[in-house]
Amino acid sequence: MSTVPTSIVVSVAVCLALMTVGRWLFVNDTIADRLINRIWSWMLVAIVSYEVASAWHDPDLARRLFLGVGLMATASFYGLARLVGGADAEAAYRRQRRYDSAFAAVGVSVVLGTPIIHGALRFDYAEVVWTLSTLPAIYGGLVFGRACIRELRVAGTSARERLTYAVLLAFSVYWSVSSVIMIVRSLAGTPPSEPGKVWAVLAFLMLLAVTLFTAIPLVVVLLARAGWDRAGRTCRRLRPLWRDLTATVPEVVLLHDHSAPSESAARLYRMTVEIWDALLHLKPYLPESPERSTAAEIGNDVRGYALQLARAVRAKRDGDTPAVNPAARSAAHSEPRDRAAELRYLLELASAWSKVAGEQPGNSQPSPYYLNRRFGSAVRHLTPTGPLR
Repeated sequence: MSTVPTSIVVSVAVCLALMTVGRWLFVNDTIADRLINRIWSWMLVAIVSYEVASAWHDPDLARRLFLGVGLMATASFYGLARLVGGADAEAAYRRQRRYDSAFAAVGVSVVLGTPIIHGALRFDYAEVVWTLSTLPAIYGGLVFGRACIRELRVAGTSARERLTYAVLLAFSVYWSVSSVIMIVRSLAGTPPSEPGKVWAVLAFLMLLAVTLFTAIPLVVVLLARAGWDRAGRTCRRLRPLWRDLTATVPEVVLLHDHSAPSESAARLYRMTVEIWDALLHLKPYLPESPERSTAAEIGNDVRGYALQLARAVRAKRDGDTPAVNPAARSAAHSEPRDRAAELRYLLELASAWSKVAGEQPGNSQPSPYYLNRRFGSAVRHLTPTGPLR
């Protein structure tokens, strides 16, 4: 490691620190997520420990600290490999405690016992442990590679998933091959801690690449939280229609659950449910029959319905009396659709609404909408698997 330029070490450490903190905060839901986070946490501590000891001008201690702390990352990696390989997920924590205990004992022996063993037996205990520590890396690479090949052979896998598994397969091949090469070089007399500048720089660059790859879930979560993912963009397209309809029919607004995560997918589901409820409530205020609409209004089905809906909104706000039997009205918009078709229709309606809502004579600006009010019988619990109307 001493041959790696400081600029590369610092760059990798900064990226690793940012990614690790972000993952602990936002990507920490599953056992696999926590094991990945533990791997990077221990790797970060190992790099920082090495740099601190090197600053004290004690390269031997730096080498032993890097290996001893790095073994804890190896323990988490081995546990993750076992999990991916099909080990019982319910026993993962109990199994991981055993791995942590065993690797921690070896790590302590490396940090404290290497000088003693070297003085008594005349061999470098740390280098032997470093060489043997590649065996879990070989095992993990083989397990991950087999899992990636299995997923790539599944029919119907999306292009994004295939690309992800292909990249992970490339990483797993690198882990296995580089670990085997390290063992061979070690047997030939090259210490694993000093593989040469080219190999050391390559190892750090690969560590940076793996860091960026494992940061992808964090980026996805942050984009979703910021509303910049696909669901968030869809919410913004629906918002003008949703705002005007819920301001006119506020009783359809669902009770906001502040304990639930504010994800764009949940917001989208909530908005679509409330829009369909509002359309159902406004149905009695629609014109009595489509025949009363002009040819321009009915020439485009969505635009014609948007014009009728704008009149219904105005009638509802003006306090007009709804029709007694609204069942026959707007029948064209009541046919069953699947969820994807429903969403496409609402997006078309929202686009038409933004164009025609202001064209109606006497149409005023929409009143403020209310997210957190309680509306009596309209209060319901929202579940992400519930039916869409």
